[in-house]
Amino acid sequence: MKLLLWFLCFTYNCALSLFTGRREFVQRLKLEGTLNVHDGCVNTISWNDTGEYLLSGSDDTFLVISNPYNKKVKKSIRSGHRANIFSAKFMPHTNDQEIVSCSGDGIIYYTNTEKSPEHNRQCQFTCHYGTAYEIMTVPNDPYTFLSCGEDGTVRWFDLRTKTSCTKEDCKDDILINCRRAATSISISPLVPYYLAVGCSDSSVRIYDRRMLGTRATGNYMGRGTTGMCVRFVPAHLSNKSCRVTSLCYSEDGQEVLVSYSSDYIYLFDPKDDQARELKGPSEERREELRQPPVKRLRLRGDWSDTGPRARPESERERDGEQSPNVSLMQRMSDMLSRWFEEASEAQSSRGTRPQTRPRGETLNGRVPPSSSSSEKNLGSFFLPPSASSPDSEQSGQARCARDLRARDPPRP
Repeated sequence: MKLLLWFLCFTYNCALSLFTGRREFVQRLKLEGTLNVHDGCVNTISWNDTGEYLLSGSDDTFLVISNPYNKKVKKSIRSGHRANIFSAKFMPHTNDQEIVSCSGDGIIYYTNTEKSPEHNRQCQFTCHYGTAYEIMTVPNDPYTFLSCGEDGTVRWFDLRTKTSCTKEDCKDDILINCRRAATSISISPLVPYYLAVGCSDSSVRIYDRRMLGTRATGNYMGRGTTGMCVRFVPAHLSNKSCRVTSLCYSEDGQEVLVSYSSDYIYLFDPKDDQARELKGPSEERREELRQPPVKRLRLRGDWSDTGPRARPESERERDGEQSPNVSLMQRMSDMLSRWFEEASEAQSSRGTRPQTRPRGETLNGRVPPSSSSSEKNLGSFFLPPSASSPDSEQSGQARCARDLRARDPPRP
């Protein structure tokens, strides 16, 4: 009888895996419902242990626990975050009462839904400088979690030893120093000591956490290669900088699914370094990729957005030399992007943390435009008032044109 039950269970699991992995299954998916629970972009969403509730975090800095089946909000939490929430997770086996979250200013909050907002605001970790991209909990472990960020570090925190840390330039909990932006992490669900880390250099590295430690535990090694089992990268992205935007292990831990900024989704087998592209580009998409990228002027220093307008400056190399007929406005946007990126890098090199603003406050004290505002308006919103007037815009264009002529002399 036991053998028969095992066989039936095994057959069902195999059939389910084969069915859900087919393109036809995905194409038949349809919208079941919409939960209007946030006032800004939703950057993170995750299930609780039982699959009964969803936890979401947004640009509105609220954490919301909702029931997707009856479409009701169980709890809306005003978090202590003052920047966009990029990742939030329930701590395992805590009855959905304990949450860890991180935001664009690098701050991590440990929130207990049964405690007062004043208490929860004290439970913050300010160890990262620059954006903190992702929080990852450890399966069946209600005490520890990991984080990764723009400062290139993967950090491991143990809530049994501390529930907050505001130490200046803290390095106590660094598990891995990637020396490049660490943009996504994932833990193998079956073998939780395997940790996959996606970085801004197009690479995914898998580490064995049993070989790693922190200064707080007294066995920090300080080398980015310590404990690394395998490194893989799509062949055409080697020696290029293409950010990993998301990665996750399969349920059985045998494969790693990786998404790249302005590129495709790849499936890796951790036992080798070969990538399988899940979807080849169509002819229309190939033609689109041959066109010079349309730069988006970003003034907030994060790369949370996805899509063709979110590509970093370094990705321009993939499209080859720009066409001679590129418009002056596009070149001006490129130059402005470089200026702001250089200023941001200079600030990071000085070790200063970017200033944050209270919720709803802007650089100029103006109310942000609605989500339907055009990209042009969004860009001018972050510029000084004088920069958005027609006269100053024309004079600014003239100055940029002179700079372009000085920096890029005409070709013969």
